[in-house]
Amino acid sequence: MASSAKVNPSGGSVNWAISISHLKVAVYRALLFDTSNNCIEQWNNQRTDDSVPDTFALKTKPKDLPGCVLHWEAIVMDPSDTGGPYVCTVAIIQDGKILCQDAVSSSIDQGSGQMDFIADQVTFA
Repeated sequence: MASSAKVNPSGGSVNWAISISHLKVAVYRALLFDTSNNCIEQWNNQRTDDSVPDTFALKTKPKDLPGCVLHWEAIVMDPSDTGGPYVCTVAIIQDGKILCQDAVSSSIDQGSGQMDFIADQVTFA
């Protein structure tokens, strides 16, 4: 469910945030691609295990973001092995305002070692 974030080119820095619900653990990464499809920023081997968003500032200036794409992906695990639903939420924020927010809902089967893979992207306008 790719979405679009309209950035104010003269506004403040842009952040992206990710959170996971239902006491699940997510190991994730994100890549920011420029208009020539070159990776210009990346966040690798990140981990979250609570519903408090992990927030990262983009180094790319807002005026240079239109046409760029933030691709993110996560492997979601359940440390309790009971399985169940979760929601992974990714938001793009500028000057304290949410420009777009996507929530991916899924579930993990019960049992040891069960996990789920999710991915999506945001295009900057």
